[in-house]
Amino acid sequence: MTDEHPENTGPDRWTDEAKDSFVRAAEALTSALRTHTVAVAAAGSDADVATISAAKDALAVALEAYDEAQYDYSGTFPPFAIIEEDVDDEHDHAHDDDSDAAPLLDEAITGVTILQRTDYRITDPQAVLAAGIVAQRAAPDEIEGPVNDLGAALYALAHGSGPGGWSRLGDTSGVDPVAQVTLAVANEGLLPGDPDEWPEDSLSVEEGELIFQEGATWVD
Repeated sequence: MTDEHPENTGPDRWTDEAKDSFVRAAEALTSALRTHTVAVAAAGSDADVATISAAKDALAVALEAYDEAQYDYSGTFPPFAIIEEDVDDEHDHAHDDDSDAAPLLDEAITGVTILQRTDYRITDPQAVLAAGIVAQRAAPDEIEGPVNDLGAALYALAHGSGPGGWSRLGDTSGVDPVAQVTLAVANEGLLPGDPDEWPEDSLSVEEGELIFQEGATWVD
């Protein structure tokens, strides 16, 4: 099959509905690719492999949906479908599924873990320290002083008065946001109530099913 002689010649080709579905699939693929890029670029150790794997699985789903949507609209395949055709020496448009498991129903979800990583570039440590000192002095009952290093300054900025929390760092002089990735994972292995019982790597989820993901970058 070539693009010059489309395999799909059905009456649903070139319809507005099929076009809208294709555009939505393209937007979802763009988001999934951005999230995957952020997840890989932000990784720094084997502890991040689970996050990369979850983003990879989501990207694979988005790629397949894009493939299907382009085929349904135009009868043609995107470049990665052609690559797959060359490697496998055939292209089965039905796409074999590696798992027969049904999607996890919302009723079956009893716990959710939100994994978020946000990276910032520190461009002016002294400005950050000064901002942290101001934040601590504005809320001395909530933030113990003195603020005399970068870590204490970041804590003071995140726990100062007003909304925002840690996301407030992005509005601080001397701090430039770089990238962020957020994963929502259906997870039964929630942290126990006693912090002393938390695992050493409490930010890693060994088992669970990705139910939502997004990513963002703020640099070229």
